[in-house]
Amino acid sequence: MMKKIWKKGAASAAAASLILGVLGCSQQPAAQPAAAAASQQADTPVTYNFFMNVGAPEYPQDGGEARKLITEAAAKAGIKGFDYNVSLNSGKDFFTKLNLEAASGELPDYFDVDIPTLTKFVDEGLVLPLDDYIKNSPSITSLVPKEAWDAVTFNGKIYGIPSGSRPEPFNQPSSTGVLYRADWLKNLGLKVPTTLEEYHQVLTAFTKNDPDKNGKNDTYGLGGKKDSIFEGVFGAFGVFPEFWYERDGQLKQGYVLPETKQALAVLQQWYKEGLIDPEFAVADPKQLDSKVINGKVGVYEGPAFAIFAKNKITKSLKEVTPGGSFGFTAPPVGPNGDSGLPETPPASSIAAVSAKVEQPDKLFAYLNWSVTDGDNGGYLLREGVEGKHYTFDKEKNDLQDLVGAAEKYKDGFSNPIKFIAVTDRRWAPDYVRKALEDSAKFARPNALWKSVQAELDYPDLKDKLWPEYYTKIVTGVWPVDKWDEFVKKYYEQGGKEIEEQGNEAWKTLKK
Repeated sequence: MMKKIWKKGAASAAAASLILGVLGCSQQPAAQPAAAAASQQADTPVTYNFFMNVGAPEYPQDGGEARKLITEAAAKAGIKGFDYNVSLNSGKDFFTKLNLEAASGELPDYFDVDIPTLTKFVDEGLVLPLDDYIKNSPSITSLVPKEAWDAVTFNGKIYGIPSGSRPEPFNQPSSTGVLYRADWLKNLGLKVPTTLEEYHQVLTAFTKNDPDKNGKNDTYGLGGKKDSIFEGVFGAFGVFPEFWYERDGQLKQGYVLPETKQALAVLQQWYKEGLIDPEFAVADPKQLDSKVINGKVGVYEGPAFAIFAKNKITKSLKEVTPGGSFGFTAPPVGPNGDSGLPETPPASSIAAVSAKVEQPDKLFAYLNWSVTDGDNGGYLLREGVEGKHYTFDKEKNDLQDLVGAAEKYKDGFSNPIKFIAVTDRRWAPDYVRKALEDSAKFARPNALWKSVQAELDYPDLKDKLWPEYYTKIVTGVWPVDKWDEFVKKYYEQGGKEIEEQGNEAWKTLKK
């Protein structure tokens, strides 16, 4: 950990000078001795250690050409004496190492984190409260929505920096919809479905009417994967099991609402009719992609990006079936007019700052600069060098890569040093932008995104109890009425505490 290099008494004056200077605000007159001393302190060199949850073996240990270019550009922007080292890891290994460093008292200065780990670190006093720094970071606050800050607020203080999104409609976080084989619809003379009944008709035809015209009974209407549910069917009844909903002035999780039982009944009927791929409960994402590419399923929930001509799913489909094509549409409308898919969590990516960090004002001046566009840090960090790594057409607001991601990583740019994740899809052509804008309209809100301690205390409700009942009910191993038993067990095995704490958190956020 870094050696203490300035005294706490000078910190507030230096912080004010640095932040005001970097963000273009008015400063104290230069003739005042206190301001001059603060400026000198703010120039004191600091090398910050970043630990990011990114798999990028190409990223150079010394930061590559990017490090020199970025630190020089930051200095020109008024952030002097700033340098960085970046360490990478990913998945479970990332959190194993992060927790080991926390246990040894050597947390990095800035690091990726998830809500459960952040909750633990807050309780242990290992992370810095960020309110005073965030309020002086206008670029950050303009990109991150209020509900995302709520998710990282503990005891009235902010302890994490959530991901953000650019303001364009196609940059809203949610990007999921229903993908279907448009060529199969054409082969069978069907229209794009809208209601549950029309979806049933299309799924039946895709399963039983030889949609690919190969003379074989080898297709299923609906495909899925083990780490998700058929959320569009739940959305047709206005609930998603893990989301919170207000009922009579109290919050309830969708698991226990009767609409969930209605959705399960539909899915069980579709499964009995053979319309759902029987391997949905064990398929991983790659296996689902393979089934889609090889024409085994005709409808699935996925990202709007899949319709992009350069997307690997579409390219692979064209290689297998030259005339194959995807359409993108809304999830089904249910009997009461409900329709939608779960909104993407507002804090899908979170970073935190060590309580021991030196000169946090300088760090935040840099972080704010790093997500500021124009000639500032945003394009340089995220995209690289214009003309070498990317092109930007300002009039069309079109940003295109000239090299692949691995090439950017090798030079020290892009994901490994996106210290604040910002959704930016300006690379997308108009037809993909339209699909992305539509997907934002499909997104339905969660009444509470904040995790409560009881959810961490009783993870088996979400990870084991619900998946068991969901899978066995959908596949017909258990009758739909088994859902009532699930609700009883949910409350007995910790759900009562989750609900109580969820309501407490909700009421606090509403104040």
